[in-house]
Amino acid sequence: MDSSAQPAIASEEITFDNPELVSLTEHKKEAENWQKRRHLDWTETYMLYRNRVITNRLTNRQSVVVPLTKTVIKTALKETDDPPLLVFENLDNDKQKEVFYNEYWEMFAKDQRLVIKDIVDKKQEMLYGRTFKKLNIENGKPIVDIIDVQDVLVTRYCDPTMINTARYLNHQHIFVPLSTIEHNDEYDQEAVTRLKVFYATARGMVRAEENIKNLEAKNRRMQLMGVTDINNPIIGETYVELNEHYIMQYNKDLDQEEYYLKTTCDDMEELASQRLEDVIGETKDHYWRTHNPFNSWADDIELTDIWSDGLGDIVRTPNKIANIMISQIIENRVLRNYSMFFFDSSIEDYKPQTYEPEPFGWYPAPGDPNTTIKQVPIPELGNSIPELQFVMNFANQAAATPDMAQGVVNKKTMTKAEMQAVLQEAQQRVRSMSIFYNAAWEEFGVMFIKLIEANEDKLEPVRVWKKGYKGTMFSKTISPNDWKTKNGYTVKVMTKDEKDKEEKDRIQKLNAVSPDFVNNKPFQDIRKKKELAFAGLNPDEVKEVMDFENQQAEAQMKAQQAGQQQQQTQPVQQQQQLQLPAGQ
Repeated sequence: MDSSAQPAIASEEITFDNPELVSLTEHKKEAENWQKRRHLDWTETYMLYRNRVITNRLTNRQSVVVPLTKTVIKTALKETDDPPLLVFENLDNDKQKEVFYNEYWEMFAKDQRLVIKDIVDKKQEMLYGRTFKKLNIENGKPIVDIIDVQDVLVTRYCDPTMINTARYLNHQHIFVPLSTIEHNDEYDQEAVTRLKVFYATARGMVRAEENIKNLEAKNRRMQLMGVTDINNPIIGETYVELNEHYIMQYNKDLDQEEYYLKTTCDDMEELASQRLEDVIGETKDHYWRTHNPFNSWADDIELTDIWSDGLGDIVRTPNKIANIMISQIIENRVLRNYSMFFFDSSIEDYKPQTYEPEPFGWYPAPGDPNTTIKQVPIPELGNSIPELQFVMNFANQAAATPDMAQGVVNKKTMTKAEMQAVLQEAQQRVRSMSIFYNAAWEEFGVMFIKLIEANEDKLEPVRVWKKGYKGTMFSKTISPNDWKTKNGYTVKVMTKDEKDKEEKDRIQKLNAVSPDFVNNKPFQDIRKKKELAFAGLNPDEVKEVMDFENQQAEAQMKAQQAGQQQQQTQPVQQQQQLQLPAGQ
């Protein structure tokens, strides 16, 4: 390349004129301002959860934190259901392919540690009021990431119940080395060249240093949220910030609006602009034209504000009040323990000294000690424990986390029946979030189906293992060809408790009508299979038990038939014996 065609490296005033980039920046600014309203509350809630506090020298001069926020959220997490069970059903009624599909989902869930990520997901929702998961394909495998709530910007003109109604959504704070984008063929290499020139300038080096600091701050937040494997070496690297803009735009070729993905770097260069369907892949119903890859939910949804309150907002103010009260009590006790004194400074040559306390000690003072020295009066604060307990109870009741749910029982004031009633009511209030939580998981299951359908040619085969009822391990390598059918799949979402309750109700109903079908072997076999499955036996174990039952029943039937046949032949033999003498 001709060096004369490149901008001067020493230039400090490099500007990039791109009308589309200006438009994206305006969209981002609008969404950023809409989210910033919540940043102060989020910071306070997060610091309280981490048992840290910004000391106010007027109201809270002791750096003491009552772990109310952590207690409430940890209790709510304990009372919340485990991840729901996602069962994928084949619309062509091909049960064998359905088995392969569900096995692939199980491999995905295990590989991505969905159980752990689900805890982080729920914790983020409780702290901030909303949380985000992002689904993608990487190296031939589907992946899911929990996205820091501050990394997602959403336009205010969005239906909070449906994230896909957002005409603009931004995934910011994606920090990568500059060398990484150089080797991405999907990025505009001319724009990359201009970025390399800019980062060689003094302004560029300052910007790179800011990006590293922002990356470290983001990593600290993510570490405290439970993600432990995010730190990478950054020595000697120039880091840039990528922004993924998901924006609805009109496609004249299709005569409709659809999502476009536009990637920018440090709000200075547009690296790529593509239809989202081209990036993720095409499905039969063109799902990715109108859906973005984010899954989001909240349990206190507002009509006009996507950044709704969370559990942390309920306990934040009571926690701050409790901090102030307990800090004042501690400071009062500390000051009273100092035993500070006033003394008469008009007495010549009298300079009081501090004495080490000792048994039977005598300490001189000129004149009458009652008039020469006087202890600094520090009146004792009244009994603040009842008020403090009131604040704590108020927060726990509002958050549906009473003492019993935290493992604390007051046997003196409550009967067992009362404790069970209060605890059951609290559990019902906490589990009210299941409506939103399960709906989000169902949507996530649909997204998974559409992602797999759109990338069948990119998915790597996986090897699954299964143990037979005799303990023998079997393996099979499966790929999209093993589960692909014409009409595809749908997803059913159930919690473990719901599934157990449904199975229990079904068994009770079968047992209720069982006396009417005593001699109906198919009915009795179905009833027994349901009972064995409810007991936790896998299909192979159920088959082994039922085969043994059938063998026993068959052997018993043969024995009965043999007995009946013997009973029928005995009278004939006796009659023949009686008739023999007469015949002679």
